[in-house]
Parts: sequence; structure tokens; C-alpha cells
Amino acid sequence: PMEICHEPMDVICSDAGMELLAYGIRKPVILAETGAVEPRHSGPSQYYAKDTAGIILHDALFAPFFSGAAGAGMIWHWDQYVAKNNLWHHFNRFAQAVKGLNPVKEQFKPFYFETNALRVYGLRGKQTFLLWCRDKENSWQTELRDDIAPRTIHRAALPLSPYLKPGEIAAVQSFDPWRNEWQQLDSSDNITLPDFQRSVVLRGKIR
Repeated sequence: PMEICHEPMDVICSDAGMELLAYGIRKPVILAETGAVEPRHSGPSQYYAKDTAGIILHDALFAPFFSGAAGAGMIWHWDQYVAKNNLWHHFNRFAQAVKGLNPVKEQFKPFYFETNALRVYGLRGKQTFLLWCRDKENSWQTELRDDIAPRTIHRAALPLSPYLKPGEIAAVQSFDPWRNEWQQLDSSDNITLPDFQRSVVLRGKIR
């Protein structure tokens, strides 16, 4: 009956961690159990069979960490979903996005904003900033329930001035976890994203 449980997967998984962080307890937060089920937890979701791209798993992995959790989210239904659809590569894509980072030394602070097209989950550290940008028009509802293919977002502008001071960005790269591709971007206070579908990660250095 909780309304949040019917939202897009990234919103659900972000909210779970943010609820705990809002108490101000200085301890690590992990989303230890998540996934998709039929009503009243009567079984695994009917949409798992259609989710051969792994959008539910992708959102469950990325959303908690980029909202301030100490690691990726942990999904249910390994046999009925992850293994059956051969979705193991999503764990590698998350690992690539955070490779070489030391969250303890960075002391990441989460932030969040929206554009017309995107929900943007951000982490600002001492030397590094990370952004996970999620298409607002793509979700388990649209892609799995309504059979609407993900759109391509073309060169979306991402204003970062409220979260990074002018001139602070020393270097920035994008990582497309769906194509497994890194790309160097122009370092400026207003970044133009490369074309992507569903989601893209930005990783940059702070002066």
C-alpha cells in the first residue's frame, strides 16, 4: 500500500537509503534487500521475464550508492531473474563506474536535482564528483509494462553551478553502462552529455 513502492525503481531504491540517512546517524547505510514482486509478496515479479536488458537490476545497483549509501543495492531473486537473464555484467558496470574511488577519504556528500528530462543523483567528494543521470521517461513501467522502447536523449545540458563552484571542474568523463563506453568530455561549469539511453554516469575531478 505504500505509494513509494509503485514508483520507478531508482526512486524506490534512493528513497530507502535517504530515509535512513535522514536520521543523521553517522554509520554506513546499505540497501540490503530489494527487487520486484507480485502483490502481497506472493512471488517474483512477472516483469522479470521481460527484463532481459536488466533495467530493474541496474537501478537497484546504482541508485542507492549515488544517493549516499556505502555500496550498491542488493537484489533478490538471483535464480529467477539475474541468472536466468544472464545479467551478471551489470555488477561489472557498477564496479567500473566506481573503480579506484575511496569513499571514506572522499567523504562524499549526496545531492539531487532534476532537469526537464533527467533525475540526477550526485556525490561530491574532496577530489571527485560523481553523477548518475536517469531518464525520467524510462522506467520499469514504461519499458516492461507498457512496451515503450527507451528513447535516445540527445546532448542534454547539465548545469552544475549550484553544486560545484565556477572553475572547480578539472576534468570529466562519461560512462555509458549500457554500452560499456567511457568518453572524455569538455570541462566546464555546464556540461553537455553525450547521447545515451536510460542512464549515464559522469565522473570528474575537482580542483
